[in-house]
Amino acid sequence: MRLAGKVAIVTGGGSGIGRGIVLAMAREGADVAIPDIQALNAEKVAEEVKALGRKAFALKTDVTSSADVKAMVDRTREGLGKIDILVNNAGMASPPGLPFTNNTEEDWDRSFAVNTKSVFLTSKAVVPYFIERKAGRIINIASIAGPLSAPTMPPYSVAKQGVITFTRIVAKELAPHKITVNAICPGVLWTDFWQKLAAHIATTNPAFAGMTPRQVFEKRVADIVPMKCEQTPDDIGNAAVFLASEEARYITGQALMVDGGCVMW
Repeated sequence: MRLAGKVAIVTGGGSGIGRGIVLAMAREGADVAIPDIQALNAEKVAEEVKALGRKAFALKTDVTSSADVKAMVDRTREGLGKIDILVNNAGMASPPGLPFTNNTEEDWDRSFAVNTKSVFLTSKAVVPYFIERKAGRIINIASIAGPLSAPTMPPYSVAKQGVITFTRIVAKELAPHKITVNAICPGVLWTDFWQKLAAHIATTNPAFAGMTPRQVFEKRVADIVPMKCEQTPDDIGNAAVFLASEEARYITGQALMVDGGCVMW
């Protein structure tokens, strides 16, 4: 129960990595607000949290809208009494590049709005409250696509590297207030995005011709993950619990690779 008595916001917590983080934190004693553009998904996860004996509520939120973000933060403080932890998980994949000219201006704008601008908006809404309390944890979900400079998804890769840089900037600013700011970089997970990317690879790369998306994914895991096995949302959730806990009180400005060894630095 490392997060007993804590209140967390997990954006995009209605599915995938976000759901894994929500449930990991709830199992460790946290109450959780789950803002998500897909409200029905968030409501299902909120019920799972309640089944664990914790408080939770779902709220349809567009994290690219400052008005939506402010309303979400106000609702969390009213409904759960306070905020101790902010997890900026909401994100989206860009359509595949390679060549980069395949991506449109809209691809770039949308990727930055959802993956990078949203982290700024939610942090801006929560940080004054954290400063007032002289306490708080911010955990931003980036990706190994940032440091790897992935040519298959230029807008996403650049946007996620931006999340890492923003994490370091804000960590320096907030350190005197005893507020920690860290990023987690997940590796290769079987998500909706990876299914689409794998299908694209199968049709455009002769080395993967005739493979199903799942077969492409498994080959990529075998090729690029030193541990030779795929990861799950629970792996990210466990890392987030650690960074949110008192055990990590002296860790800030870091980008933690949770990726089976894909990136080592």
